[in-house]
Amino acid sequence: MKLILIDDDCLVVSALQMILAAVPEFEIAATANDGREALHLYREHRPDVLLMDIRMKEVSGLEAAAQILDEFPNAKILLLTTFSDDEYIVKALKLGAKGYLLKQDYQNIALFGVDSQDNKIKDKGSRTDCIIIASINKSTKKVKLMSIYRDTYVSIDGEYDKINAAYSYGGPELALRTINRNLDLNITDFATVNFKALADAVDVLGGIPLTINSEKELQNLNDYIGNMNHINGGNSPKFEKTGTYTFDGNQAVAYSRIRYMEGGDHARANHQRLVLAGIMNAAKKQPFKLGKLISTVLPQCKTSLSNDALTKLTLSMARCKIEDSQAYPFKSEDERYNGIYYGFPITAQTNVKKAHEYLFGTKDYKPTEELQKISAKIKVVTDYIGITE
Repeated sequence: MKLILIDDDCLVVSALQMILAAVPEFEIAATANDGREALHLYREHRPDVLLMDIRMKEVSGLEAAAQILDEFPNAKILLLTTFSDDEYIVKALKLGAKGYLLKQDYQNIALFGVDSQDNKIKDKGSRTDCIIIASINKSTKKVKLMSIYRDTYVSIDGEYDKINAAYSYGGPELALRTINRNLDLNITDFATVNFKALADAVDVLGGIPLTINSEKELQNLNDYIGNMNHINGGNSPKFEKTGTYTFDGNQAVAYSRIRYMEGGDHARANHQRLVLAGIMNAAKKQPFKLGKLISTVLPQCKTSLSNDALTKLTLSMARCKIEDSQAYPFKSEDERYNGIYYGFPITAQTNVKKAHEYLFGTKDYKPTEELQKISAKIKVVTDYIGITE
């Protein structure tokens, strides 16, 4: 059976290709990412079935289906959609489409926390202390968080460095591009916060519960609390002993910054996810505070999202549930190279496969050729310095 796949999300096309290619009876004749190509490809290949996304930016699946069915009335077209009550489906079925298939829809947002001692968010010059991908399943409202360790060795437009340098070199645009190229993702949205915005979010919600696990962690936390009082203003008290407490804003930001403890940057990334999860859980329990949260934090953020989209996203926290929290790379080795410590993914390909399985449930993901080349270059370095798989 000859098939054509068309979807403006290249990850969906890639996933469908992988799934369908495992069935010997299926032949993928062509793929595309735009409805404008649909009629041309149909004329050229005359497929048994055309699988096409119903909602695409330039020419929708509905428009493309109408063009094809006008010329080929017996064409077998199946539409891909996220929701079974999509109004476009009704129109497509009336046109002559044979049916539809549901697909899960995710909204992926890169969250950046910049290390800015003056609390100014600059497009360049500030490294990211925190990088977290929030993946929201729109159908189930379940959220998965995935930190990216700041010292991870990656390709930044062909030059290799720590991933937290990307924002400093080229702002959120380069940071997003670096994430997408090194993890085979297609994230377009981001939100950047400074220390003050994060502290204010916690304070609006009345604090969040966090745990101090060791004396070393306690000592470093208290040092950072003093630093945050200086940067943000305020007089948040230090802690006298380990245990679980309700942290205020400056205390929570200090908690997310601790690095000099067992686990180093890995432990810090976990703290950052705990703070974000604490904020989301507190917001969910107190939806009446969401309005104040939006008005307090939104003016302090830099984001690709419109005010309306960000407001809707914040309000949706009341319906969302954090399903899991992990960090990338899943397997890495910290080692010095040219006098600098990096976190080397072992290997980049293997870790990207695990990332796609974790975020989207995609098993046996096949990395792109570009990612394979990046992975090979990183492996040359790890082989040179003696890191083995």
